[in-house]
Amino acid sequence: MPNNESELRKLIHKADQRSYCGRLERLKFLFGIEKQSGFPAPPLAVEYYEEARLCWYVGAFVATILMTQLAFEELMRSHYRVVKGVGGKLIFNKKIKKVDDTTFFDLIEAAKNDKWISKAEANELHNLRKNIRNPYVHVKNFKISKNGKPNLKKPNFFIQYLKIKAPELIRYDVEDEAKDAIKILVILFPLMSLRYGGSLILIATKGI
Repeated sequence: MPNNESELRKLIHKADQRSYCGRLERLKFLFGIEKQSGFPAPPLAVEYYEEARLCWYVGAFVATILMTQLAFEELMRSHYRVVKGVGGKLIFNKKIKKVDDTTFFDLIEAAKNDKWISKAEANELHNLRKNIRNPYVHVKNFKISKNGKPNLKKPNFFIQYLKIKAPELIRYDVEDEAKDAIKILVILFPLMSLRYGGSLILIATKGI
């Protein structure tokens, strides 16, 4: 363990050298797909948005995925807090839920039903929720097939670990998933903010 500031500085410098190329490529990708540098959005949602971008830049890929989902969820929940008022409620197939009790799934469906997002955009968000984010947040054990053998195609703790530590052994990679998540974020989040900016707190986002 380093025991003085000089040694700590050397460790940081070496780490920066090792990670420089990866950060450069991720930053180039990020700025290459961003089309909107400023848009109206609620402050907390913007903070989540910026942290997701920062996580992608530094290479914290699981954190990128989680922060992306949080940014979208807070954007939609904040919108409905304003539109529906304090204690407001949303209706789903005759079921009523308070805005604060809705899930990410509920918010996506509400946004689609209200024409805030298109069906294709809703599908993108559901893919983020179900196939990218959920396997990390709701980690499962092996599923046993009818033949009594583990079904390795279903998300489980071992597959999630391999995505992070040994992606060459499987066809999934946490970096690729994070890349998909951040692409959805920097393209769709500003569009959603601009569509309903009148009902949101105006705030200009800043770059990294």
